[in-house]
Amino acid sequence: MEKRGTRRGGGGSGESSSERVSGAGRAGRGGGVGIEDAVRRVFAPPLESTGRDRASRRLAVSWRETLRQLFPLGHVSLDNRVRVRTDGDEAFEALWNAIDAARESLGLATYILEPDRVGRETLARLARAAERGVEVLLVVDAFGSHRLLAADLAPLRDAGAKVVRYNPLFGRRRTSTLKRLHQKILVRDGEQAFVGGLNFSEDYAGQRLGTGLFRDTLLEVEGPAARALDRLVRRAADEKARIAAIPDVLEGGGTLVEVLESNRRRHRRAIQRALRTTVRRAVQRCSLSTPYFVPPARLRTELCRAAERGVEVRILTAGRSDVRTVHLASQHIYGQLLRSGVRIFELSSSVLHAKTTAIDGVFATVGSFNLDHWSDRRNLEVSVCVLDRDLASRLEASFETDLEGAREVTLRDWEGRSLLQRILHAAAYHLMRL
Repeated sequence: MEKRGTRRGGGGSGESSSERVSGAGRAGRGGGVGIEDAVRRVFAPPLESTGRDRASRRLAVSWRETLRQLFPLGHVSLDNRVRVRTDGDEAFEALWNAIDAARESLGLATYILEPDRVGRETLARLARAAERGVEVLLVVDAFGSHRLLAADLAPLRDAGAKVVRYNPLFGRRRTSTLKRLHQKILVRDGEQAFVGGLNFSEDYAGQRLGTGLFRDTLLEVEGPAARALDRLVRRAADEKARIAAIPDVLEGGGTLVEVLESNRRRHRRAIQRALRTTVRRAVQRCSLSTPYFVPPARLRTELCRAAERGVEVRILTAGRSDVRTVHLASQHIYGQLLRSGVRIFELSSSVLHAKTTAIDGVFATVGSFNLDHWSDRRNLEVSVCVLDRDLASRLEASFETDLEGAREVTLRDWEGRSLLQRILHAAAYHLMRL
């Protein structure tokens, strides 16, 4: 769940799990560079140690098993290159440059595309791409992008692009009103893709191109993972269409990437399973950024257990929230986590909108998935998992920077709430679960 900004005033493939795991094993034992080789590259020093660094070796052994559990959940590929951006202006410049560079195809799926400076610039560039012969597909959520009028989309359609409003609020194509397209994906030529929390609006750009309201994160991926993300865009455009599965890419160099989705209609809950698995098996530290923090009970339990066994678990959520009810609901559940040793921080220097995790300095995720009931039970979501020390370090560094503008919530703070606050927090929590 998200709004467009407070300034407006409210306003995987078809393979079975066993096939995936055995495929990964064959690639690792083959003559080429496979998944086992990619894991070995990341954990080379600990795996080659002779007992002098038992903590590092324990980390490596644990993550090898963790990855075996994760691989069946989504599309796995090697030979990728990744880059993360946390500056809104730089993020949109990268997105627009990709649109301008397209030669064959562009696929864009988003929850919000506003008819403002950022949205209109995006539409204009998509139209120019279509005019030069690029196959352009735009999928916007009918509710999130309800301000987008037919006149705004006319130049794009006239240029030959396909435009789809996901789950219209009225008409025969409507399904459940509560089911929304929350993915934010741009794919160029099946080679380069962007995924994260950024909607196409001034509020998600920086001060130069927009308002700088939200603090968000964008991940760029070049390589085979882009094709898996392109498949999600095309599935969002037509959920009944039969779209060929994208085979895993189990050989090559580069970075190991897994694309996960959450789709209630297709009974896909890979993001939720991956979150629980990685938190359950974390060894040293776990840093999660989420603007809306009302996680389901099973994930809360895993977070508490991780902290109780000595993992440093830190949650960064929004102190200034664009959805006030969710912020109130979050505070109802803080006590359980704080008593277990989980540390909770609320960002107040800006409005947090990033959805990222960094675990044990080797594993990272970026996507659209919020830790709330909407993402867990209703929305179409995407998350990209990356096994890469550099990316995990970048996200951890960004997390530390955000903490400079955040306030830590202590158990004493939580227990010191007034009776009225307790009632409001409980009421908001139960309202959010409806």
